[in-house]
Formats: sequence, structure tokens, C-alpha cells
Amino acid sequence: MDQATLLVNLLTDGISTGALYALVAIGFSLLWWLADLIHLAHGAVVIAAGYAGYVAIAVLGLPFWGGICFAIVVAVVLGLLIQQFAYQNMIKRGAGEMGLLTISLGLLISLEYLVILVFGPEGVRLDAFQLRSPVFPGSGYILDSFSLIVVSSVLIIFVALFLFIKYSDTGKRMRAVAENVELARALGISTWTVTMTVAALSAALVAPASFVYLFDRGVEPHDAMHIILMAAIVAIMGGRGSLSGALLAGLIVGVAESVMVWFFAAGWREVMTFRLLYVVLLFRPQGLFGKSR
Repeated sequence: MDQATLLVNLLTDGISTGALYALVAIGFSLLWWLADLIHLAHGAVVIAAGYAGYVAIAVLGLPFWGGICFAIVVAVVLGLLIQQFAYQNMIKRGAGEMGLLTISLGLLISLEYLVILVFGPEGVRLDAFQLRSPVFPGSGYILDSFSLIVVSSVLIIFVALFLFIKYSDTGKRMRAVAENVELARALGISTWTVTMTVAALSAALVAPASFVYLFDRGVEPHDAMHIILMAAIVAIMGGRGSLSGALLAGLIVGVAESVMVWFFAAGWREVMTFRLLYVVLLFRPQGLFGKSR
């Protein structure tokens, strides 16, 4: 394989990986933006949705769309339970940021080991079969239908989410609560309803991401920490609550990690990621598209 083909393949892989990072990050970023929650348990919700999809398709025999609907339901229910019975209860009892962060980390670890107890530590995976066939067979390029579907689906989801937040009544209430929660309450907006809506939306967004993991590299319980770490990095780089920032930051990180393999071993990927985060925060502490607070 010549150097040009290798570079194109690395860029293709980086864009697909970056789109996945962005999709996970925006769910994390939404709760951070609206409720000041560092939702580390978001990584465990991704894993739970992946296992739910596997059970629905491989065990229950549901078709693909039935599997993803089942995964969305499981993710949303889990996300709402965490929001109501963990975060909201702690907030009512006067817990500060560190208390909520500790609870979230504890939930991440607890859910991770609950999955191990039920399914074992090996992980699960489904085959994409013909979707993994190269679009240009014999050319040496790895571009396949699976990658095209992933990137196009992420773009569609981001556009739909942008339009929802920008123009729907619920989206306007979300922006009002994020901007000034006390003023929103004075205007009669139910902040509890808005927060729970965002929690459900954040959880629902993990289902497509979990299916990418399920059909690509597989889903393992111990992936939860790495998933949320990458989501947090991308969300911070993109800027608090910024859809376009999360998408751009995800693509930058994904491409940078892939191209890094051209020069160094794969284990150096995280080094490049944290270097990028450092550089962005050095010149733009609020992130690429974030607002100064």
C-alpha cells in the first residue's frame, strides 16, 4: 500500500471515529450545558444501550430497527432514573459539584460491574456483513458503506438536534434554563421538566453511538471509562453546549488520532488527544465555540 492510500485510509477512519466521538459527546455536553452536571455515568449508559441492542437482535431475534428502538428505551429509562434518583435527590439535599461528580463516577463503576455480573467481561459484537465491503474493491481504500452510514447519520442527527433546540418550544425553554435558571423559573418554566427532557434526550442519543460500537469494534463493559473520557475531552474542546463545536472537535480528535498512527504506534493516540486539548484550552479556555462565562 502506497503512502497516499495509507493517508486516505487513515483520514477515512479518523472521520468515522470522530463522528462517533461527537455523537457521544453531545449527550454529555447537553447536561453539562443545561444543569452544570458532569455526567460521567453517560459512559455506562452507552454500554447498557449496546448490550440492550445485542440482546434485542441476537437473543430476542428483533430486526435492526427493533433493536435500536429497544436500546433507546433502555437508555432513556436508565438516563431518567439516574437523573431523578441520583442527581436530583442529591441536589435537593444540597450536594455540591464534587458530591455530584463523585456520585456520577460511582454510578459509572457500579453499572459497569453490574453489566459484567450479568453478561461477563468478554464483551459482545454483531457483524455488519456486506456493509463492510469496500465501496471501491481492489483499490486498497478501506471506505465502506458502514462508514458512510455512520458519518451521514451523525450529520443528520446533529442537524435535527440543532433545529429542535433552535426552533421548537421545548428547545427555547432549554435555552432559557441554560441561560438563566432563576429567570426561567420566574417566567413559569418548569426547570424539572426541562432537565428531565434533556436527560432523556441525552440518553436517547447514545443508542446510535452504541450500535456503531456494537457493529464495529464490539461493546465491552470496561470501555465505559474510555468512552466518557473521550466524550468529555471533545465536549470541552468544542465548548459548553455547542453542537457545532462538539462535531468539529470530534472530527479533529478522530482525524488527529488516526494520522498519529502514521508516525507512531497506536498507543500514542491518547497523547495526541490530550495535547490537542491543552492547545485549545491554552488559546480558547471556553472551547472552540463556547462562550466566556
